[in-house]
Amino acid sequence: MVGVATTILANWLLFSATFAQATTSDPTQQLGGNSPWFPGPDVNDITYEVPDGCSVDMAAFVSRHGSRYPDTGAYNQWVALAAKIQAAQFTATGDYSFLQTWKPVLSNPAVQIADISIGGYKELYDMGVSYRWRYPDFYTENTAFSVFANQYPNAPRVVNSARLFARGYLGPNSTYGDVYVIKSTDPKSIANSLAPSDSCPTYSDNGGGANLTAWNNLYLPAVTKRVNSHIHGNLNFTDSDVSIFPYLCGFETQITGRESPWCNIFNEDELRKYEYAQDLRYYYGSGPGSGKNYTLMQPVLNAIVQRLVDGPNKTYVNSNGQSWTPGPLIPMFTNDGQINQLAAEIGVFDQQKPLPNNKIPNDQIFVASNYVTMRGTIGFERLSCSNKKYVRIVLNDAVYPVPSCQNGPGNSCPLGSYAALVAQKSKSQGSLVQTCGLTNSTGAASTNTATFLVDNALSWEYVVKP
Repeated sequence: MVGVATTILANWLLFSATFAQATTSDPTQQLGGNSPWFPGPDVNDITYEVPDGCSVDMAAFVSRHGSRYPDTGAYNQWVALAAKIQAAQFTATGDYSFLQTWKPVLSNPAVQIADISIGGYKELYDMGVSYRWRYPDFYTENTAFSVFANQYPNAPRVVNSARLFARGYLGPNSTYGDVYVIKSTDPKSIANSLAPSDSCPTYSDNGGGANLTAWNNLYLPAVTKRVNSHIHGNLNFTDSDVSIFPYLCGFETQITGRESPWCNIFNEDELRKYEYAQDLRYYYGSGPGSGKNYTLMQPVLNAIVQRLVDGPNKTYVNSNGQSWTPGPLIPMFTNDGQINQLAAEIGVFDQQKPLPNNKIPNDQIFVASNYVTMRGTIGFERLSCSNKKYVRIVLNDAVYPVPSCQNGPGNSCPLGSYAALVAQKSKSQGSLVQTCGLTNSTGAASTNTATFLVDNALSWEYVVKP
């Protein structure tokens, strides 16, 4: 058993190293929201190194949960696909030979479905360590450390991600960590949670809608025809079957620690078309092309900017009258919809033209695989440069400039200018309460600025230990 365990670990470490290279030759890096974590490519040709003469004195990030097991609906698709394959009489060789014996890789679905997978454990522990190393002066041993997490009602994966990150960050002293779990479905949490859209009755994510349908109808039939030509017998895959093959590639790989055989089915051109389908899903579902959907993380963005303007180690007075001094790192965990909403709001995609549904554009900036992966992360760093303060935005460890404000060191934006830009966006787009047709006008709902980052005594949050 020791030899088997060692082999599994070696395979996972090898594959993890492949992730770190961030090359497009790895199929798991082109799966949009179904990709395991990998550092994004430097698409803007801006080094992540801190600019000369600057230091990072404060940082915040909003991260998606880590890699997970499939949800119930997706797992049922896997089971149905396996039953279809097993009921057929066919022969297949080469890259398709695995079909003869394939079955879903979950070992205990009753307890695994929808929660963090083994691959996710590794991502989140590693994430905690990497942030501790990245900002070595941000934490003093055996002192309090705060992490914030959305209470996703369908599964504990977001809270568990925050806990695992804290364990990696704090190590053996993780008891000093507090994970503040915010209940986004509590009526009192309007505009004041890590998933404000959960309190918005008008919010509806169409998953890409007609644009995604049009694209799938354009590219999938040829893929299905090619795949079926490699199989002899009465097994015939449909477009619907084929559409989940890349999904299986990403999920099986991060669950088992080995590259899934499904990763060899789509060729390079087909995989890019699948990736673009993911771009359409996010762009028109909850991103820049989704109408008012993408504006619903305004209160969270406003709260982050407020903390960055206030500076590190500021003491706040909670709603219970007690004082609280949070640290210079602000870690937050939520779901892919909220990551995508926030990405659309922060300014880095302001010049992205609407994505067409009949071709892949040459000037595409909005690529979901580069930031909405499992453990996909939107980071904000406050740069201190000769007593002047700037903000730079980092998506999956790659720097993204704000097109209208990149005159600071390393294409950063002066902090005051960025605060003004965000405030203007918030004013022009209308508040969450207005967008959602609500009447609540107290607290964060009246200011359109969440307060959970400056008040850790809110009635709709509770604390768990890492």
